[in-house]
Amino acid sequence: MDLVSIVIPVYNVEKYLRQCLESIVCQTYKNLQIILVDDGSTDASNKICDEYALKDSRIQVIHKSNGGLSDARNRGIDKAVGKYITFVDSDDFIKLDMVEYLLRLLTEHHSDISVCQPQYVSEDGLLLKRRAAEIKGHVVAGAPNCIHDFLSNEGIGTVAWGKMYKMAMFQNIRYPEGRYHEDVFTTYKLVAEANSIAVGEEAKYMYRIRPSSIMQSSFSPKHLDAVIGKEEMAIFIKENFPESAIYAYASIIYAANQCVLRMGESSEAEKQYIDYLQNIYGKYERYYLRCAVGKLKSKVFSILAYINVQFTIRCMSLIYKVKSYV
Repeated sequence: MDLVSIVIPVYNVEKYLRQCLESIVCQTYKNLQIILVDDGSTDASNKICDEYALKDSRIQVIHKSNGGLSDARNRGIDKAVGKYITFVDSDDFIKLDMVEYLLRLLTEHHSDISVCQPQYVSEDGLLLKRRAAEIKGHVVAGAPNCIHDFLSNEGIGTVAWGKMYKMAMFQNIRYPEGRYHEDVFTTYKLVAEANSIAVGEEAKYMYRIRPSSIMQSSFSPKHLDAVIGKEEMAIFIKENFPESAIYAYASIIYAANQCVLRMGESSEAEKQYIDYLQNIYGKYERYYLRCAVGKLKSKVFSILAYINVQFTIRCMSLIYKVKSYV
């Protein structure tokens, strides 16, 4: 049985950590190296990590000063010795056969990356009706096709979790330290290196919706990292896979839309950030409108932002205020 390394960055998640770790130590696939990277937790998370390490010899704990998610993932990658590697966020949990499922997809199809789909759960771990779009299982062969599927939302996704990778893919790739939305800066590089990606249709990763998470929080300048990362990706795609460049440019506008929505919700709209996004819409809006990816309401929203970002933010702020009184 091939060794699979699982990297779990841990930071102040004592409320959720036991459920996460139980889902990992009880996996149907047993040959695991479980790497817990305690990123300077100030709650009881570090003690829980040590507790589980005493109970399970497969668990290794790295205690370090706080350096952010990318730094924690990178420390785990450096420690990993498995033939394959996967990532789990410590406030989430996984179905008991996720590792076995991903490994079977990867090995049966001789792929470099395998993917499962997420199931959303509440903060208390209860299943939510909301889930990702239905994806039909398939295998993508050839780097240009892998990039195309990745950019056209065919089930691969940008997130690090819910995937298994051949360890060799990380020989020259690491997550960017000091950046939020670090997956945006990294996953496309892994996809571009892949000769084959096996996309599974089953939901095996349980993603917890938490109001305090970066994905759910109101706007702050750190959210602009998603736009910056998408623009870096677009440059790379244009140079190496020009036939897919339109999708890469369109994804920049999608990220910009999320920032404008957050600005409207939080009423935070400093001029420098408005000007930055206005410039982004001016450069890339035409690609978003031409691209088949994207819902009609998102394209209408992007047109409004293209015309005037500040006015769009004010409109969204009024809408949110009206909703709060209803």
